[in-house]
Amino acid sequence: MSRAFAILFLLALSLGIYLGTTSAPALVDEADCAHAIAARELRESGDWAVLHINGIRYLEKAPLHYWLVAASYKILGESDFSTRLPLALATVALVLMVYVFGRRFFGERAGFYAGLVMCTSLGTFVFTRTMIPEAIYALEFTAAFYLFLRAWQGTLAARIGYWGAAALVALATLTRGLVGVIFPVAVIGLFLLAIGGWRRWRDLPLLSSALLFLAIALPWHLITARRVPGFWSFYIFNEHILRAIGARYPQDSATVPLALWWALHLAWFFPWSFFLPHALAQFPLPSTWRAAPNGAAGLAEVPAREARLLLFAWAGFILFFFSLTRRMEYYSFGAWPAIALLLGVGLARAEAERHRWLPRLQGALTVTGLLAVVALGALLWVSRHVRAADIASLLEIRPADFYQVAMANLFDLTPQAFAALRAPAITTGLSLLAGLGAAWLLRRRGRALSAALAMALGAAGFIFAANGAYRIFEPHLSSRALAEEISKHLRAEDRILLYGDFYNACTVSFYTHRKTWIWNGRYHSLEYGSYFPDAPRIFLTDQDFAAFWEGPQRVFLVVPELHRRQALLRLPADSTYVLAESGGKAAYVNQPIGPGQPTLAALRGHAATRTD
Repeated sequence: MSRAFAILFLLALSLGIYLGTTSAPALVDEADCAHAIAARELRESGDWAVLHINGIRYLEKAPLHYWLVAASYKILGESDFSTRLPLALATVALVLMVYVFGRRFFGERAGFYAGLVMCTSLGTFVFTRTMIPEAIYALEFTAAFYLFLRAWQGTLAARIGYWGAAALVALATLTRGLVGVIFPVAVIGLFLLAIGGWRRWRDLPLLSSALLFLAIALPWHLITARRVPGFWSFYIFNEHILRAIGARYPQDSATVPLALWWALHLAWFFPWSFFLPHALAQFPLPSTWRAAPNGAAGLAEVPAREARLLLFAWAGFILFFFSLTRRMEYYSFGAWPAIALLLGVGLARAEAERHRWLPRLQGALTVTGLLAVVALGALLWVSRHVRAADIASLLEIRPADFYQVAMANLFDLTPQAFAALRAPAITTGLSLLAGLGAAWLLRRRGRALSAALAMALGAAGFIFAANGAYRIFEPHLSSRALAEEISKHLRAEDRILLYGDFYNACTVSFYTHRKTWIWNGRYHSLEYGSYFPDAPRIFLTDQDFAAFWEGPQRVFLVVPELHRRQALLRLPADSTYVLAESGGKAAYVNQPIGPGQPTLAALRGHAATRTD
């Protein structure tokens, strides 16, 4: 396999998956859209230091991802595509960087396989659908460790390698906060301790690297601290230390149980996770960590041995860290390039050694794929008589406290919901059958590279099917349809009001290009910033609502499905008009849009008559 083929294939596949899915579906009513709003307000205000969401100071996150999205908006305008473009390009770059790392230290085949793993693993796709910076800082980590290791081994000028690594760690700090510097320093420290490299500490440009790091990472912190009283205590202590132990203010999302968090990595690296035994087998024996090379052959093995040790330190420290602290499903993303590299190295070595377990693991993967296809077929059969309506009507909605982890919405699925998911379910089944079946046959015939390519293409088909399912889920996950309906009637003097947590319907603000008022929603991420003296007075209590609703201005109210019951108990039935419903959410207005538009009271009376 040539280098040109590897690069072109990985580039085409990653561009097809990650750039090809940036335009749809709509942004999601959660951190995804709220972060997009922060980027929009950054661009509109020209304030590149202090983030705002809906006019409220937002001090929880480091700024680099928001800067990139704001720049994308400035060049391309605001859209789903321009929101996701920086993350998509970072993911493509991450795939190529993983390949470059693997090729340099382990050979062409291992690097190519590692790139395939990074590109087509389910978790990489799932956690680049949302505007969170995981892929960006994973790219920065991968490039930083690559430069460091090359400088350490003398294949790259020390200043280029070490200073480049320091600059990338600084960018990671501006991307992901303190873990951007804590993780690389800890990983490199463990690596040097393991190989006895601390004896060479005088060879490291520690002072100049530290100064370069501070020159890049420190200015934003100092500028923001000067402009925002209490920034250091909130951003450093509250958002890093207290968040890690689950004691931050305001109350944070629930932590994923440890056993489940570890087990989910099998899903995040599907279908490649079946080869994890070969990845774990790459762990260097402790007796070799500091062993002197034996002859020319032993000397040639040192770079790969050190690289494997660094990869285990990299993945191991991050996984260990989040095993002790509060964790979400995707918090280990910074370790995923290391795991992808170990999977690529393990698979390539198992093929070269004709390991007897390799065809067995491939067979187990094929059987798992067949079982998944059978399960999908059963769900499609059960739902065959169900009308494929708005998917929200086919889901099981749970109490608001249930949705405290990133993937909680998956548990809303019912067998009946597959009536709306027939096309992606069939595509998934065909992709698994074709990709995994072909890979098994090719593996049996000794065509190892073709088997890996078949797996990658089958996984890509699965990913496109998953994106199709996301699009069907759009009415449930996003309020864009309601925003578009409101926009048809929206005048300059009209107001938009959201019930409950702003995050639960924030796409209304994004797609209408309006800031919104918030009724009974002064909590979670916007609470802290709302208490600054100059914060806009946009939070309404029940006592404020009556005057706001009965005033002369037209008000559009959007209520998420989780809060419809509470809102309906508070709304005056005679002066509330139903505008639209979508995905279980509803939009109301306090003045009729057109003649004959019924009030809530009239609709309730009609419903009561029909019941009688």
